[in-house]
Order: sequence, then C-alpha cells, then structure tokens
Amino acid sequence: MHNFSRIRTVPFACMLLSIMLALPTIIHAQTGPTFTPTQTTNNFPDAITFTTHVTSPGPELVKAEFLYAVDRHLALDNITRVKLDITPGTKLALTYTWDTSKTTITPWTPVRIQWRVADAAGNWYASEPEWVYYADTRFQWQHLENDDLVVLWHDKPADFGEKVFEIAQEALQRQRQLFGVDLDIPVRLIIYNNLDEFNAWHSLALDWIGGEAFPELGITTQIVTTSTPDNYWLQVVVPHEISHLYLYQAAYNPRAPVPVWLNEGIAQYNEFLEDPEAQALVAKAVRENKLIPLTLLDDGFGKHDEERIALGYAESLSAVTYLVETYGEKGLARLLAAYKAGLPTNKAFPEALGVDMGTFQQDWAAWLGAPRESMNTPTPWPLATYPPIPTPRTSSGPVSPTPKAPSTATPPRPPLTPTPTPEPTPTVPASDTQRSPLPCVGILWLFPAPLFAAFWLSRSRR
Repeated sequence: MHNFSRIRTVPFACMLLSIMLALPTIIHAQTGPTFTPTQTTNNFPDAITFTTHVTSPGPELVKAEFLYAVDRHLALDNITRVKLDITPGTKLALTYTWDTSKTTITPWTPVRIQWRVADAAGNWYASEPEWVYYADTRFQWQHLENDDLVVLWHDKPADFGEKVFEIAQEALQRQRQLFGVDLDIPVRLIIYNNLDEFNAWHSLALDWIGGEAFPELGITTQIVTTSTPDNYWLQVVVPHEISHLYLYQAAYNPRAPVPVWLNEGIAQYNEFLEDPEAQALVAKAVRENKLIPLTLLDDGFGKHDEERIALGYAESLSAVTYLVETYGEKGLARLLAAYKAGLPTNKAFPEALGVDMGTFQQDWAAWLGAPRESMNTPTPWPLATYPPIPTPRTSSGPVSPTPKAPSTATPPRPPLTPTPTPEPTPTVPASDTQRSPLPCVGILWLFPAPLFAAFWLSRSRR
C-alpha cells in the first residue's frame, strides 16, 4: 500500500511542476520593482486620477496594469483591470483616470487599488493594495466622529452638526440594543444642503427623495435645507437611515434577503417620533377591507401608485410594532439572526418566532381587528397610470431612498455637545492590516487557480 501511494504521487508532482514552469511568474514588489505610494487628483464627482512611479533595478518593464474595485462591507465588487499604455523602460510614471461623470458615485466610496507591471520575460510584479476614499471635495466639510460614527456637514453652524451627531449616537445606542449586535464598520452620515448638491453625483436628477442609504458601504446621504438644530426631520430621517445600515450589517445574507416590509418597518419603528398618519392609514384599510398581505410587500411597495406605497409603509410599521409587542426585542433579534444564518422567510419565522409567515400575518390582522382570512386572498389593487419614477443607477451598491422632508416641524430634544476629533484626510490609502475583511490575496482572484497556487508556493519558499 505504501509503494502504491508513492507511485501515484510522482506523476502528480511532475504535472504540477510542468504547470508551474509553463505559467508566467508573479513576484512580489519587494523582490523587484518599487512602487511609490499612490497619489490622487480628486475631481469629484466627475473623475479621480491615480498616479504612481515605478523603478526597476533589473530588466525593462514592458507592460503595466491598474486594478480597482469598490470595497463593500462583505466583499469586493468585480475587479476592473485596465491595461496602461507605456513606453518600455526601467522607470515608469503610471497614471489612470477613473471617469465617473456618467454614473452615480457615492461620496466617500472606499476604492481598493493596485498596480501591476511585467518585464519581457513575462514576470509580473504587483504593488501592495491600497484603499482610497473618493471624497466629495467640493465643500469645506466639518465633521464629528467616534469609533462607530462619522457625521459630515458644511456651511452650517456647529450646533447643527452637534445635534445630528447627538441624534445619530442615540440611534446607534438604541439599535444596538434592538438588533443585539455591534457594528462591523462605522456609519458615515453626510448632510447636503439642497437638491442640486445632492443630484450632482447622481446620473439621473432626482426631485422626489430626501436622502439615500448605501448599506453595503455603511454610508447614508441626506438633504437638510434648514440650518437650525431643532429640526423635526432630523429625528425622523437620521435614525431611519441608520436603521437600514445597521440592519444590513446585522442580517445580510445573499441567500436570504430580508423582506422589504420588514426592513422598512424596522426603520420606521426606529424613528424617534411617532407617525399618526401611518396609524390612520392602516385603520382605514382595516375598515375598508383593503389590507395588503405582507407577503405581497416582500419585494417592495411598487413605484407608480402613491396610495399603495403609503399603505405599504404604514403596514410595515404596524407589523413590526406588533412583532416587537408580541415577541419582544429578543424575538426580533432572533429573526434577524435567522436571516443572517441564511434561512429564508418560510424557515426564519418558525425558527425565531415559532409561527410560519402565514400565521404571523393572520395574527397581525387579528391584532388590528381585521378578519384573519383577509391575509389569505390578496385584494386586487388597480394599476396606476402615473409616469415611472426614475430609480438611480449606482456604482456603489443598492440604495434605500428616503422621501422628502415634510413641511411641519416640532421641537426636538435639547442638543448635547460631543467632543470633536481631528478632521480626516479625504483620500486615505490604508494598509492591509487596517482592512481585515480584505486580505491582500484578494487581488489574486483575477488569476487562474494554477497561477494562484504557483504564487503561494513561490512565497512559501522565501
């Protein structure tokens, strides 16, 4: 048996050696050319230019590439590899301009970048990965921050930013208790002063929303036209959008998406002020036997029917309120943990709450005073004829739009004064150790598996 094992091993070793000899060698930059730290020229939102200088102590360099990808919370975007035009030599100035003028690019998007060069023998040399924040450099930003939160605003008084920071901190504290988990990445909350500032980085002009959340990036952007800190809208929109970011980190699993009604219901539940209009809409739907089954709101509330959209939001808040009052905050946390574990709705509800989704929505209807059977047969909803509302394209992940702020206002709580910290540099390269979710080997996903093996075998010999 022992001899048989040795006989089988020899051909495999020969085959692996032949594959490695046939492939071009990838060599770490420390053993070949040197790369200067990447410099950026930021013209947000139209373009950002990356530049590095490469020096080879040996043979001429004949090829060069630039690789970049948006760095999301759980993974990189598809990596874009760009071949650069160069004149062969031992000293190269490499540059690449990423044109973002025709796409929606979220401010402060984290971008992972890397350079590669090759000599005539086909040996490739790679720089260390770097991270650059594509910041909005059009304004002189003020900011407050701690480990879990960064708030940015401009051309407004300090007490305005302090109030936003206070509300956001309180929202994070409440939601940490509700969700039962800590944040993996900090929340970045960016305040714009008007629609023009906001629309400048969108590929389509939007006149119907007051902000957006980009959960995969941990970023939310809001439009706040007033400069006074006693703003009703802040106590609604700030905790609402933070909820979308927090829930994503608490429950995201690509195999088990959280239903839209649950996501939006939790976000409204987390707002600091109650919404009597939502309660009135649900009560009216109960009286007229027009409740929409929650299962019909799993994928959204529609785009063209304002009445259905409003009722969809109102029912979502009502259903989440019922869930928490019946099963407690721990029940909600168990449900989100089930989604995080990859359980779809038909398994997550029994696992976390002990009832299936059908029974849950029947119980909710009965709690409202509606017939349980109203959740069985969907009520036909006439199709609206409104023109379609544009949905923004984005290179920075899915968004959660927020409607415009209402005109009414009520005084909020007195502001606290957080301690400011030094202003961050808008574009910051980072070492691999600072971004633990993204190991250096991530860039090697671009290459075939045998090449990957050859690279790591060569590293193990050093």
